[in-house]
Amino acid sequence: MKSSYDYVKLSASISEYTKLPPFGSLSWRIYGGKTFGTLPYMLLDVAPGNELYYYNTYAFNMMNRWEFIHDKYAGVNIEHNIGRGVFRFFPKLKLRQLWTAKALWGSLTSENRSFNFKQGHNFQSLDDKTYLELGTGVDNIFRVFRIDLVWRVLPSTLLKTGDKTFGIFGSFRIVF
Repeated sequence: MKSSYDYVKLSASISEYTKLPPFGSLSWRIYGGKTFGTLPYMLLDVAPGNELYYYNTYAFNMMNRWEFIHDKYAGVNIEHNIGRGVFRFFPKLKLRQLWTAKALWGSLTSENRSFNFKQGHNFQSLDDKTYLELGTGVDNIFRVFRIDLVWRVLPSTLLKTGDKTFGIFGSFRIVF
């Protein structure tokens, strides 16, 4: 197609949703990928960050958009909806308790790093370190809303000002 770049992208994921009576339900997703070739950052794998206050199941909610780029990455997302949990003492509310964990590992080859930095872009890579978010929340508020409390646990040093380590996110879902 007369492109200036020659590259190959491979990615794969596996996921599962399991009911665990009487312990609620568990959903998980494991994914990974690799990009072969020297490319500008837009064509590499950009970790999905979220700068909104709306909880995104498929993004890292405490990560800024465009914060980390990689050409090799792997990750895992886990969500355990406990069911009534501590809310069993308030049966009329019908609230549900949940916890989440999201981890990401990634790296950037020296060729891609030097290509993007000489273009004037100053992005970060995890360099085989772990990015980890842990969260807990309440679901089924008025049968539609969900509130999540999320902590950015790793990396322990935040490199940019304005980065945050804790956030409160809301979401809603209508099911017919």
